[in-house]
Amino acid sequence: MKKDRFKVIIGGGGKSSSPKHKFKRGFVTNTRLMGVVGMKLYWENEKGDEYIQFFHLDFEEYGIDGYESLIDGSKDEIEFISSKMMGGLGGKFVRISKREGIYLLNESYKINISNNESLPQGVEEYDFLLRTKLDMNKDAEDKIWEKMCEDISNDFQLANYFVMRAVGFDKKGQQFLFEQDKAQGFNPTEKPYTLIKNVTQLSYIEKDTKYYNVESLIDLDKGYQLIISKLGIKETEKGLKIVYAEINSKMKISSIEATFQLKKPEYILVYSLEDLVEVVEKFDKDKPNAMQNIHETGFLYTEFNLNNDHVRNSTYYLNGDIFAVYFITTKNQLAVSTFSKENLDEIKKYLRGKSMGGMLELEGEFKTDTPILYEFVHSGYEDFFDFLNVEE
Repeated sequence: MKKDRFKVIIGGGGKSSSPKHKFKRGFVTNTRLMGVVGMKLYWENEKGDEYIQFFHLDFEEYGIDGYESLIDGSKDEIEFISSKMMGGLGGKFVRISKREGIYLLNESYKINISNNESLPQGVEEYDFLLRTKLDMNKDAEDKIWEKMCEDISNDFQLANYFVMRAVGFDKKGQQFLFEQDKAQGFNPTEKPYTLIKNVTQLSYIEKDTKYYNVESLIDLDKGYQLIISKLGIKETEKGLKIVYAEINSKMKISSIEATFQLKKPEYILVYSLEDLVEVVEKFDKDKPNAMQNIHETGFLYTEFNLNNDHVRNSTYYLNGDIFAVYFITTKNQLAVSTFSKENLDEIKKYLRGKSMGGMLELEGEFKTDTPILYEFVHSGYEDFFDFLNVEE
């Protein structure tokens, strides 16, 4: 994903600059309930070449926040861009029409405007879509919502998504999960924030409605808040829906209390390596879906699960979608962490397998009561053992 961004005012004096592209097909990830979707639009340009546009759309704060394009790309090139931009979303691609693609882009663009967020570079390639205004009736809107949202399979999943959308100040997402036009009164926050933990427990059942007590931990950027609420859920003609939502209490908590709330075991592996560049190149090739970040002391790869099944649990964690985190330090060391024993076994198998070609040697294996790898990444230390000695 290109990072250069700039402010853009769509102008043109009423003259259309639309290229003569012929729409072929479109796809969107069914991850709207996570607040973000990936979208691919396939066109045939004036020369008869295949022209693909890749979009990353955030429906909480940033709107259109990622864009790439490709002309007559190979299958590998298309997969590489898709993986980089959308591989961490955890969903699957669903077919959409040209009209639906333009609608989604413009709905996302409204957030850029309202939040004064800059557009990603390449706007001259997609401004013709932003100029296209559509009148979508409710049935057409409902149809696209059904496409870009995964099926709700249990009460916990519904409760987690509902609170997540409410905390993200995503009113349309919140409303989609409510039975009727009754969701507006449930406002845990006054602007988009991040739900980092949600615990849902059954309280009682009354007729055909199950009532749950929900405890939500929210990251306020500059502090934390704990919100206690009550949700009513029942099976409707349109599936499981929220039918009752009330906030019982809100309280600010300290970072120490928040850390205690987020306490869970972390499994860590530490390897030594001889050739840093070789290992980085290998990770780039083997893990195209991983999110990459460059730090002063190394290269960080965050690999996500292929689905969002963690949202179906009674206790939801924001980082529950992470498969593993790999940090290759400038001191020729690889530190790996995961929160799952099953994932740990897979990671070990990969790192000692033929793919890595004996490039790594295991130096240590640890289990901690609370997550510490990210502390190491941001500590300034290049050696995990030096970091541990200071922590002790």
